[in-house]
Amino acid sequence: MVKNALIHVERNENILEFAKFLVDTGWTILTANKTEELFKREQIPFTHEPSLTESTLHIGDPSYLIKTLLSTKYIDEEKALEAPFPTATGINIVCVNLMPCMKDTLTQQQVPEYTKQFNFYISTLLRNSFVNYENILILTDPADYKEAMIQLRTNNITKEFRVYLAAKALNLISAFDSGIANTLLQNSEFTTDFTNYLAFPLVKQKTLDGGSNKHQQSCLYGYPSDSGAVSGIRKLHEKIDYNTIADVSLAWETISSIYKNLKNQFSVQSTNCDGYNFATQFTPLMGIVFCIAVKYKSILGAALSSNVSESFQKTYCFNSELIDDVVIGCSSVIDGQAAEKMADKKIVAIVAPDFTEEAKQIFEKTNIKLITTAKINCSPYSIDILNGGLLFQTKDATLFDHWNVVTKNRPAQNIIDEMAFGILLAMGARTYSALLLKNNQLVGISQCSKSAVHAVRNVTIEAQDLNPDPQDGVLAELLVCDTAVPLCQSIKELIDKGVKAIIQTGGTSSDDEFINYCNEHDVTMVFTEMSHITL
Repeated sequence: MVKNALIHVERNENILEFAKFLVDTGWTILTANKTEELFKREQIPFTHEPSLTESTLHIGDPSYLIKTLLSTKYIDEEKALEAPFPTATGINIVCVNLMPCMKDTLTQQQVPEYTKQFNFYISTLLRNSFVNYENILILTDPADYKEAMIQLRTNNITKEFRVYLAAKALNLISAFDSGIANTLLQNSEFTTDFTNYLAFPLVKQKTLDGGSNKHQQSCLYGYPSDSGAVSGIRKLHEKIDYNTIADVSLAWETISSIYKNLKNQFSVQSTNCDGYNFATQFTPLMGIVFCIAVKYKSILGAALSSNVSESFQKTYCFNSELIDDVVIGCSSVIDGQAAEKMADKKIVAIVAPDFTEEAKQIFEKTNIKLITTAKINCSPYSIDILNGGLLFQTKDATLFDHWNVVTKNRPAQNIIDEMAFGILLAMGARTYSALLLKNNQLVGISQCSKSAVHAVRNVTIEAQDLNPDPQDGVLAELLVCDTAVPLCQSIKELIDKGVKAIIQTGGTSSDDEFINYCNEHDVTMVFTEMSHITL
């Protein structure tokens, strides 16, 4: 009996070895398109399968190939030879894989590319192969070719292996279909942010070296698109764990948010305490390097500066004697000078656009994992996994849409820019959070506190512990809160220690008292009326 294998792959890993094995063991390969071109170059014998050729679909009838796939299920083997199938009496191996994709933006001219008949015809071949999985070995993952060759060589294909492969085929089909559906829905003028079924085609990128704890298992999945902080990662370290990847993601997401919001000139409509309306202008971050330190998805330090080395030094201000395995994110290429300063620190990984050759040589002597990423990017959504469900929402990407300058004095330009920087950091800190900044450097941060008052109290204690005796007598110049905070003893203490500006949501019962206190002590305060709750 003739043994036929239908091969149409977009992922070429391991396919040449598998195809040569099939030919050597008496199989006939049916193929077309790019797979046919590959086999021609490698001189692997095959038979051209016209129904796989996209350009002939409109003049040919591809239904016979589907009938061929089902023949061994619905046609008696004795009658199979009489069936009117031009190419084969049966197909026993279907090796087909597709690359699920999803695009956030799609022009009308690109719509036909995502809805063309050929795409769905190929996925239909997999669906019909699934119907006959007892007789067809369905291979959609190059990682399964080796086991398939072993079982084919011994002529002992187990039922369990067939069911496993058939299930993986359905898994690929669902990812392929959801990618196209989400692309079309996200780009439709009629769609909403939330579809009836949440089905994103997340692609397995890497099995990780343990979960949050070593006894757990974990894996990294990513969008098959340009969206998300991890989508641009070029290459991950051989051994990297769940916690490190989580910290890398937060670090790069925050860097992306900084540059997405502050790279270009922008303004916010503002209102004075006397009702006068005006526009507050922000200075774009041209030629500025941003560094951030993260541990267990908590921001430990952050700074803006004119070069990598200085930005890192200002960032590395937390209690480094007690805190190790920190992830450092940097918006610029890491050079040798910065690498020298980083090499002897308790850093587990650094994520940056790239590393100079000098920097790489310095890091070779350390255990620090170097992670390069290709682009500034953020996902438009955030997801929290619950026990039995998901919380899905649009990303908190708006710093503020209006400023109410509630004190008599407006903030100076350097404080205006620092307020934007502080709010962006607060958007990545877990609520309740309070941040203290000085010269575009994070000098204290408290997050995941019981209340806004607790957050302010905790950040005051932390800043004093880190810098108990500042040379200029100023502990910090700016206080940033992610929600409304009332006037409390800790705020009075901060004002005594040099804080001259506060930005918060506003809306507590002590607002009037708070404003009067700020005016009496020459402190500028801005209410945004926009909270940034982060769970």
